[in-house]
Amino acid sequence: MFAHSLSYKLSKKFFTFVLIVFCSAAVSQATTVDIHPGEDIPTVVAANPAGTTFTIYPGTYRLTTPIIPKNGDKFIGQTACARPTTSCPVVISGSKVIGGLATFNGTNYQVTNQTQQNQKAIVEGKEVLCDVGWPGCIYPEDLYFDHKPYQHLDSPTLPAIGSGQWWFDYPNHVIYFHDNPSGHNVETSFLQVAFGGNANNVTMQYLTIEEFASLYPWGTIGVYYADPTTQGAHWTIENCEILLNHGYGVRVGYGMLILDNYIHDNGENGVGGGLGTTSSPSNQSMNSGIVIQGNIINHNDYAHFNVDFGAGGIKIGATSGITVRGNTIQNNEGEGVHFDDYSENVFVDGNLITDNTDAGGISMEMGYGTSTFRNNITLRNGAQVNAAYWNNQIESSSSVGIKAYCNVMEISPGKGINGFDVLAADRGYNPYPPYQYLVSTGNYFHHNTVIWDPGATGGTGYFQTDAGNEPNFIADNRPPDYNTYHLSSATSYHFVYQTSQLNFAEYQALGADIHGTADTNNTSGYPAVAITSPLDQSTVTNPVTVKATASDKSGISRVEFYVDWKLQSTVAGAPYNFTWTNGTSGAHTVAAMAYSNAGIRNCYAVTLHKQ
Repeated sequence: MFAHSLSYKLSKKFFTFVLIVFCSAAVSQATTVDIHPGEDIPTVVAANPAGTTFTIYPGTYRLTTPIIPKNGDKFIGQTACARPTTSCPVVISGSKVIGGLATFNGTNYQVTNQTQQNQKAIVEGKEVLCDVGWPGCIYPEDLYFDHKPYQHLDSPTLPAIGSGQWWFDYPNHVIYFHDNPSGHNVETSFLQVAFGGNANNVTMQYLTIEEFASLYPWGTIGVYYADPTTQGAHWTIENCEILLNHGYGVRVGYGMLILDNYIHDNGENGVGGGLGTTSSPSNQSMNSGIVIQGNIINHNDYAHFNVDFGAGGIKIGATSGITVRGNTIQNNEGEGVHFDDYSENVFVDGNLITDNTDAGGISMEMGYGTSTFRNNITLRNGAQVNAAYWNNQIESSSSVGIKAYCNVMEISPGKGINGFDVLAADRGYNPYPPYQYLVSTGNYFHHNTVIWDPGATGGTGYFQTDAGNEPNFIADNRPPDYNTYHLSSATSYHFVYQTSQLNFAEYQALGADIHGTADTNNTSGYPAVAITSPLDQSTVTNPVTVKATASDKSGISRVEFYVDWKLQSTVAGAPYNFTWTNGTSGAHTVAAMAYSNAGIRNCYAVTLHKQ
């Protein structure tokens, strides 16, 4: 009896142990799932509960339907990557290989039975604008030869097709192209969205996402949601490579974090979208919490959407509370960073924005609230390649409350390439409450460095083109001040303060930049400077040591430290530190101003909160 009882107790304990192990394994399997090449990611996702982490092993996954995450799902590439330095070997593709299906008809190669046809781009009942010679931008499908997108021709009948071009006979389901596919990887995109649905708190990391037929209002990642606070909110896209998608690489959503990605060679914008519409105006004014940080965003708009419709690095409309920080945004066709259509309260800090064509570096168009553009390097943006627009390194156009400081702007030679501008223009009334007339008020550009390259003819200043509606434009905006200008000629008429072109002396005589300076030292570059401690938005107590770094090819002569633009300390040599002892409680702007031995200055600012 005793032996039997002991055996029973041991068996019960063993059973309990086995049950615990089994249940633990079941929980583990329910929350972490491995996906290998050959498996269909959407099917695996549909078969698992919300909150699953999907570890995706290297390989190419060609989707036939979008991935629809559940709340809290994570999609993590098994191999860490940091493009462009190291590649992301998990490739999620929206295309199919068709080169081997092509037959030659004596003139072109053709592929039959191509039934994909997504909605072409139509906005407010009208087709979108394409660059001259590129009318096929309105079609979302692309053809790729060895990962190079070909020009999509737009014609009702079979056109003459040249090298690097293709045509889709949609009614008869035939793709035509001229180049011989032998020895090449020929693909065509057909699926619009890689990650869609309305789940919240979704994460993507270490993935390559490419060749989707995305088109406004959808992105390759993210779609339009009726209620963005509860649908598709709080997504994180991190350490991914997003490329060769026809429209937006990423469409922004409420609370979205876009961090340390390589977003390049997409057909329209690297990042685009917005939260507000005329049917849901409340979405526009809520604090979105969107952060776009640490990304490399370059060479977007291969489909040649006209920048008047929207193209380039980042374009976001009708959204409040966006942070764009520490990104490198270069060589896009279109604006580096563009806020349009009633955005407000944005923060653009510490970005390198250079050589974007057909539009400017940073622009707020028809915006309001209070926004800050600071610590940005904006160089040589605005060359007219496919459009003839007037472009600026930094612009406030019919907008309210832009504070721009500690930025470097370089004006290169070429028509329509300018420095900074505050523009009053007749843009009508805001369609969102409170439906006000869109005016340009409360803007202030100060402590910036503006450099004209040899041969540059562009201008800078405050421009009045809406005198009938904004007669007090100059009085309603704080005059530019404390800026330094480095010209190719001391008497050049590169300034505007109302409507007339002025030289610097005339500019100052009207009340602009009375503490500013202008010289002809325009080939010496600019010093690099940064505050390394405390970090921006830190809470500090008395005393606190502010640490900065500064460098220049000519050497650094001194670094000045300012608190709320009052000089506190001058340091002649490294380490460039300053102990702040007299701060009052509240938020303060703390800036380090570096002077090169060549005579050029540049500043870097942070906001510190004194207890």
